[in-house]
Amino acid sequence: MNLSRRRFLGTSLSASAALLASGALTTLFERVAAGADFRAEGYGPLLPDPAGLLDLPAGFHYRTFSTAILGSTRDPRFSDRLSNGEFVPCQHDGMGAFAGPNGLTVLVRNHELEPGQSPRVDDRRARPYDELAGGGTTTLWVDADRNLVRSFPSLSGTLRNCAGGVTPWGSWLSCEECAWLPGAVSATNVDLTPRVKMRHGYVFEVDARAEGLVHASPITAMGRFRHEATAVDAESGTVYLTEDRSDGLLYRYLPDFVARGGRSPGELKVGDLARGGRLEALRIVQRSGARTQNHDAGTPLFQIGQRWQVDWVPIADPDPDCDMENDPAEEAADPFKRAGRTAATSTRAQGFRAGCAQFARTEGITIRGRTLYFCCTDGGTARLGQVWALDAARDELMLLVEPNDVSVLDGPDNLTPAPNGDLIVCEDGTRDDFLVGITPQGRLYPLGRNAYNEMEFAGACFSPDGGTLFANIQEPGITFAIWGPWGRRRG
Repeated sequence: MNLSRRRFLGTSLSASAALLASGALTTLFERVAAGADFRAEGYGPLLPDPAGLLDLPAGFHYRTFSTAILGSTRDPRFSDRLSNGEFVPCQHDGMGAFAGPNGLTVLVRNHELEPGQSPRVDDRRARPYDELAGGGTTTLWVDADRNLVRSFPSLSGTLRNCAGGVTPWGSWLSCEECAWLPGAVSATNVDLTPRVKMRHGYVFEVDARAEGLVHASPITAMGRFRHEATAVDAESGTVYLTEDRSDGLLYRYLPDFVARGGRSPGELKVGDLARGGRLEALRIVQRSGARTQNHDAGTPLFQIGQRWQVDWVPIADPDPDCDMENDPAEEAADPFKRAGRTAATSTRAQGFRAGCAQFARTEGITIRGRTLYFCCTDGGTARLGQVWALDAARDELMLLVEPNDVSVLDGPDNLTPAPNGDLIVCEDGTRDDFLVGITPQGRLYPLGRNAYNEMEFAGACFSPDGGTLFANIQEPGITFAIWGPWGRRRG
């Protein structure tokens, strides 16, 4: 196993497993930044899986369930059915774990589907937000013996449901990583397409206690942009949101119920976020309009460990009609095939004009105490990634790591905590993909390897009792339940 060339992906921390102290994260990043030895023995070498799916250390076991494959329902290995008889939708992605009744673990799982892809969520079109959109979420009930006892669609008719985040009140915030609008193809507005019937680019809330499809209602006040992940500050009720764009912003959403004194943060319930709120974006007080990517040659503007005071700027129009516009400078002869550029009306353009800071693809985000940690996948002078910390109590921002060394870090994104204090990271590399453990001392070890193909891991989260790690391979879509001697990690 070559640990020198890796890409790390992931989602926000599960509320049921937020056990990693912020000091441990700081230790990790300081060690990596200093170029210290970062390899640990972990649980020992990975053993080849006779089934050719998932290599694990000795003593570890796995079970698979709820499988699917893009574009087909004829492969018996990857064509499972939900409890209602529909085929399991494909493109498994972000996932959250919740405590259910009678020892059940409830998993709410995203499906990152584009228009026309199948198998889709809610194939019967029982309760879709957009009948042309096949993405959404499924909910899985897993018993204490790691057996799947029920599975069903829970959010229907959304698109590219990538990541999201759990809430303290027991729901999953599922994020659309797209900004499509219904309409004829436009020579100016890239968002417009006849392939959808509803506006997209929103966050949707799924109650983990629901026993069927929820009413799919976009939380429009949380912004229409290319969402990635969310994290909730339980003390304030504020929701922090990331944007998967190279010029993206870091946002926060202040629910009206809290801001106006109608509820305390601890009293928030499912549906309260949709009752209104204020979307704001982060601005660095000392450097208005900062480009934090450090992409320019020479001495990076933002140094590791340097603290910056921030404030927050309201976004005047959180639900714009154009996120991406066509770029006349693009070389594609057909204007309708151009990738486009950031539109002046987009939320990130509004914020940047007001002095907000740009980040290089903010993706995974999590919170521990009052400190948020978020990843910028393409940040740094070598474009290999950055990890930032935001102290929500003090409104202070700090760059924790930017190694600019592919042997140390390559595209950080997704992370979840283990009961022993480690981080478990999902990889999306250029060759083999691994589940990687990171100790509180900042050492890395292999925990699992995708032995089937070179597709990414996603959706890692621990059961409420800490005994089972759940994770997905995106394609073919496979959900794993992994267990073993978690307390025996060495080094």
